[in-house]
Amino acid sequence: MAEPKKKQLRTIDAPFVALGPSGVAIRDRLKHLTAGDEKVLRLVGEHLGSLASRDLAARCDDGNDHNAEKWAARKQGLTAESSSRWAGSITKSTHDQWALSRRCQLAHIQGLEAGVRMLMHRLSQPIGEKGTKRAPGGYSSKGEWFQKSRRLHTLEHRLDTALAEREAGVVRVVRGGR
Repeated sequence: MAEPKKKQLRTIDAPFVALGPSGVAIRDRLKHLTAGDEKVLRLVGEHLGSLASRDLAARCDDGNDHNAEKWAARKQGLTAESSSRWAGSITKSTHDQWALSRRCQLAHIQGLEAGVRMLMHRLSQPIGEKGTKRAPGGYSSKGEWFQKSRRLHTLEHRLDTALAEREAGVVRVVRGGR
């Protein structure tokens, strides 16, 4: 009698360390500063903050027409007012902020689409219809059906607006906050 073949175990990849977060935020308190040090830090912070705000506005204006040449032109403009290192950091954080806003915009659109689908399904069911394990039934009264039909129109309008903004490359980005 032949022995059964043993199943080969998968190989385990080598361990690795994930990169830490990148950005321009300082999360530590500076201690033992003189009044002059504080004044200089505030002035530098205001200057770099205004550069970052202008760069974010420029990136948002580019929308979907953004490319490497525009990024380089923005960085070159910032380098004239700060340093190459700060300009690179600002443009990267701006680009990351815009990309995050685009991902959030897509998630918002997907949520609106799911809400529209659910309302359309429930409105298509007869009033008082029981649901199943897989799908909900109809609404319990004519008043609730009417309110949900109004809600459907509101969500459809919001969805149309969000889709048009996404197509045009428009995003809503706010700098700062706590």
